[in-house]
Amino acid sequence: MSDYFDLARIAELQDAMGSEAGVIVASMLVSLTGAIEDVEAAVAAGALDRTTQAAHSARNDALMLGAGQLQRALSELELVARAGNEAGTRAALERVREVWPATRAGLATAVEN
Repeated sequence: MSDYFDLARIAELQDAMGSEAGVIVASMLVSLTGAIEDVEAAVAAGALDRTTQAAHSARNDALMLGAGQLQRALSELELVARAGNEAGTRAALERVREVWPATRAGLATAVEN
């Protein structure tokens, strides 16, 4: 298991999907990247409803990919945004920013292999 995602989860996806797994995982990584970009934009705009929706979408992708740290960070972000806590939302976004680059890089490498 990586510090940022569960390699066994990627292997499960590969076993279940066969030769299509790489394409599907890569597509999910693109979706996750877009959702995190949406989170960033929504937080910057102070749009907590949009933040909640984007964090939820990103969290689901992180769950499917076994990216536990990112999933937990996004769950916290979704929770505080839903509660209308702007300061908490910005703080939770910082945690997402801490784990996202390494998660993205690791998943990209896993897709390539």
